[in-house]
Amino acid sequence: ETGNARDVAERIAREAARRGDDAGPVHCLSMDRFEVTQLPTAPLVVCVCSTTGQGDPPANMRNFWRFLLRKSLPADSLNAVRFAVFGLGDSHYQKYNVAAKRLHRRLLALGASELLDLGLGDDQHPTGYEATLDPWLERLWRALGRTVGPATSARGSESQPADPCRVVVRVVEAPEGLGLGLGLGAN
Repeated sequence: ETGNARDVAERIAREAARRGDDAGPVHCLSMDRFEVTQLPTAPLVVCVCSTTGQGDPPANMRNFWRFLLRKSLPADSLNAVRFAVFGLGDSHYQKYNVAAKRLHRRLLALGASELLDLGLGDDQHPTGYEATLDPWLERLWRALGRTVGPATSARGSESQPADPCRVVVRVVEAPEGLGLGLGLGAN
């Protein structure tokens, strides 16, 4: 476990705070620190996860994953949730990015709405996982109605950076396999 998922999640949290004129709190935490029973009421969740060993989810994703696999969860239990998943893996392995692929499929099966296509970063790409991450992030910001370049207001003119009283980024120590929840409602 290299810490790449943590780095990516922290980058997303920083950019979300910087870009979101009307964003509410942004929380960046590992999946084992996310209160998974609150997932059905989360308006938006962005998950970043790696695949370890022979297709195993990271250790800090296991409780989150066990909750999602419960047979008692109704197929529509995540209808109110919008989500995006970015996986980190190595295409030299047979089970390349399998944890992210399974997570993405399971969220869909539970009724969550896909904000954008699954992103798959590959350590074997000549420029690393960033080759996929950078364009995926541009699509994420567009899907959220946030600017890709300098922040702009709804009127289209340049705005000041987000008011620090309105946007809170809380980064909690998180090992590889980080999950990221973005609460993007107004404060």
